[in-house]
Amino acid sequence: MSAPKPYDVSAPFLMAEAGPEVDYFHPIQVFAAERIEALAKRVIIRLQRMPAVGMFEDTAEPLKTVWDEWCWYQEKYDSDTGMLSDGFEETLDSMVAGTVSELPHSEAVLISCGVCEDQDHMPARSDDDICAVVRQVVTEAASKRSMDRFEVW
Repeated sequence: MSAPKPYDVSAPFLMAEAGPEVDYFHPIQVFAAERIEALAKRVIIRLQRMPAVGMFEDTAEPLKTVWDEWCWYQEKYDSDTGMLSDGFEETLDSMVAGTVSELPHSEAVLISCGVCEDQDHMPARSDDDICAVVRQVVTEAASKRSMDRFEVW
């Protein structure tokens, strides 16, 4: 029998048992939080590049972008305003879904793990979970924006 070579190991180094004092999930959560923030910013930038539809011309000016209108809507209206609400929701949802669909698979898997509530049953990739969190961050950013300068009266 020949002598073992220096690179022969009995157990792969990266597959060693996790110790109870090491939280391997925390870095995934940090990565996911950073990427969710970046995705939300990308959605907001895309909404800022879309010209305003003009549905609030009588009550606010000058709302120049869909982002301005979304922020105005968040501040001034509740979510039960029928067709107005549906239009904004569909626009935001399609923008978020399009942005999330552009993610590389490996990145989407890590983000899915980071936003998953149940660490024991993490999905391989869940665009729906990612979209829900990105949408929540975008909506929160819109509701925090001051719209006082757009008041007509």
